[in-house]
Amino acid sequence: MTLSMSLIKVEISVPEIVKAIDKFKRNKIKAFEELTNEVSKSVSDSLNKLLNAEMEFFLGQPEQKSNKRNGYYEREFVLKGIGQLRLRVPKDRHSKFKSVIVPENERLDSRLKQDLAALHLSGISNRTLSLISKRILGVQVSPQTVHNSLATLEPKALEWLERPLDEDYWALFIDGTNFKVQRRGSTEKEPTLVVLGINNRNSFSILAMEPGQKDSADSWEAVFTSLIQRGLNTNKVQIGVMDGLPGLEKKFKEYFTKAVTARCWVHAKKNALQKVSKKLSLAFDEQLSQVMYANSESSARVAFNNLKQHLNKDADRAVKCIEKDLESLLVHYRFEEKFWRTLKTTNPIERINKELKRRTKSMEGLGQSTLNVVLAFTAMRLEYNWRTTPVDSPKLNNLKGRREQKQVLNKVEDTLENLIH
Repeated sequence: MTLSMSLIKVEISVPEIVKAIDKFKRNKIKAFEELTNEVSKSVSDSLNKLLNAEMEFFLGQPEQKSNKRNGYYEREFVLKGIGQLRLRVPKDRHSKFKSVIVPENERLDSRLKQDLAALHLSGISNRTLSLISKRILGVQVSPQTVHNSLATLEPKALEWLERPLDEDYWALFIDGTNFKVQRRGSTEKEPTLVVLGINNRNSFSILAMEPGQKDSADSWEAVFTSLIQRGLNTNKVQIGVMDGLPGLEKKFKEYFTKAVTARCWVHAKKNALQKVSKKLSLAFDEQLSQVMYANSESSARVAFNNLKQHLNKDADRAVKCIEKDLESLLVHYRFEEKFWRTLKTTNPIERINKELKRRTKSMEGLGQSTLNVVLAFTAMRLEYNWRTTPVDSPKLNNLKGRREQKQVLNKVEDTLENLIH
């Protein structure tokens, strides 16, 4: 029997097949190990022949007329699906030969680096992945190698983060978060500005994740400018949902003149509750929730007037905190009812923040380039889910149960991680 490929030819006789089958019957694990060793040796031999042919081709070039072979040096190379190989790399007298098949500064197949990067970005720490790499990749790698593997994804990550915006978006959600980034031996907080959009298919899409001061209207102006340069049609934007950053609403309206602005209910409620005494906080929270979850704008206004009538005397500062933003808090009622839940808060961005922080939790330190890769990876993963579940999908009605299930799964993941460490 003959199995042939372009570079490797394997011949197996019938008696050898019978003998091999018997080995698998007696000890499958050992039989596979022997088979792997045989394949590894065949691949090593084929690569060595390729390297020799590459040297012959190199020396055959006119400019190498005076150059000749000068022996070999041995090195190791790890190939995906095969494992560690022992290679004999030819040398030349003038030390000019540089292999393009197995570059001298590379010890891992680039596909393995991508696998390491993907596993790391999925939430496995450098140290944990280093410990289990022998099992899942067939080679033991250092934590630093795991960290360096992210560089293989950086160009694609940056390309995605700066991609042209060739769709129209009718709603924008604007918020920021902080990450710990290592810079010159110290760890600093790195603000990241996030803009999330809803397109004409009513699906979320991450439009911007850029460094900048999240409490600076000028930083957000730079983000808006970048979005427009990438193709965002400002005339199609109908609403912007944001927190109460001074100057942000004004800056937003300068760029999106046809859009209304909505204040995030979660931020507003949190700020108001901080201005209420502990004794009144429960009553204030309950009455404010009646405003937040009213079934119409008129009902919401009636609920707010009731809150003001009953609590204004004892919670004046908190009531004023809500009253000054009331129009922005009720803007969502101008849109179809199926979008009310979504347009009330910047919670969709909080989902991104939680995902990012969950993934960066396992990373000992983040440089800016690594952060870019993590941002893009997380964003693309979320985008994949969002494409199949629009914001007006009936599936979202059962979010509470799914949220509780996810919390349980996250606790299990954390427990496993602690056990491994």
